Amino acid sequence: MSTHSSDVVVIGSGINGASSAWHLAKRGLTVTVLEKDAGAAMGSTGKSAAGVRVQFTTAPNILLSLYSLPIYRSFEERYGRDIGYRDIGYLLLVPETRWDTHLESVRLQHELGAPVEVLDPDEAQKYIPFSTEGLAGATYGPWDGIIDPHMACLAWVDMAKELSVSFRMNTLVTGLRPEGEGWLVEAGEDRFSCKWIVNAAGAWSGEIGALAGLSVPVGPKRIQIFLSSPITDKRAYPLTIDLSTGVYVRSELDRVIFGLDNLDQEFGFTEGIDQDWLEHVLLTGVDRYSWWEDMGIDLRGSWWGYYGVSPDNSPIIGPHPDTRGWIDACGFSGHGIMHAPATGVAVAEMIADGDTKTVDVDHFRHNRFAEKLPVEQNIF
Repeated sequence: MSTHSSDVVVIGSGINGASSAWHLAKRGLTVTVLEKDAGAAMGSTGKSAAGVRVQFTTAPNILLSLYSLPIYRSFEERYGRDIGYRDIGYLLLVPETRWDTHLESVRLQHELGAPVEVLDPDEAQKYIPFSTEGLAGATYGPWDGIIDPHMACLAWVDMAKELSVSFRMNTLVTGLRPEGEGWLVEAGEDRFSCKWIVNAAGAWSGEIGALAGLSVPVGPKRIQIFLSSPITDKRAYPLTIDLSTGVYVRSELDRVIFGLDNLDQEFGFTEGIDQDWLEHVLLTGVDRYSWWEDMGIDLRGSWWGYYGVSPDNSPIIGPHPDTRGWIDACGFSGHGIMHAPATGVAVAEMIADGDTKTVDVDHFRHNRFAEKLPVEQNIF
């Protein structure tokens, strides 16, 4: 076996692994990224709906967005790389039963500096046609929108390579054990010696933890995203979510993508498009979007992937309590793309400085699950 040494080994080259690698290298650390797939962004990152938003209900998640979204909005200006950011917005359609508590979260968003507009159902019609039945109002985030997940992830990969980060693709981690003051990582015929491990393996993060004898409570849940045939309305629909059902829809060029995340499903690497679930999504959404009755479906253009999900649907960012030299950056439960800029800088500061100062990720530590911390409600 060949042995390679670096300060940090990052496991996973999705968007949080790539962001972490670049931020670590900026701090002068030597970094090796190990990826089981043939390229970056081939797991959860590349299979997402790529939305970014500030409209959360808890301050820690709002603050992660308030750090991350300005990075995305000005990424090309900062770094000279186009990441496909489009400020199409998020439009949340709020039922009467949820309106009062939703407005409480809007007040918190405003207090923290998030630009969120409150609309009545008729005003919201300017963005997308929908039935107003049962709705008390809507909120719109003008900073919210989408990025191209491949372009963004590969931008960080290229920037990291410019700082001499080594990316090892087709490299499946098969063993992890403490050695001296650091770790020894086994992957195929190679071994990698390092002081720090960053577990950014997305839906596979629980398996990576298990290789080291650690409990990382993150597991895979399948997501399915469906693509329509071309539609006649030329407006760019924001990423619109009916909070009464969880069904979402947004423009994708001259089509729309839509779906409904099954958060109650069991963990597992279930594969493929489920036709029964597609029918369920259509029947659930058609009452709100009557134009779906005439909408064709492009099954060949639809896709599926995995979320890495934690027990409370918020990420785990921070040191593992049962070992040393191990940082988890996983369990984002569908929010990994929108919070990758904040995650990368937090991981780098934990390793380089021993603590974070740019963003506060204390709410996302491992041992929070036994505490009565506020749980994020805007999980879609």
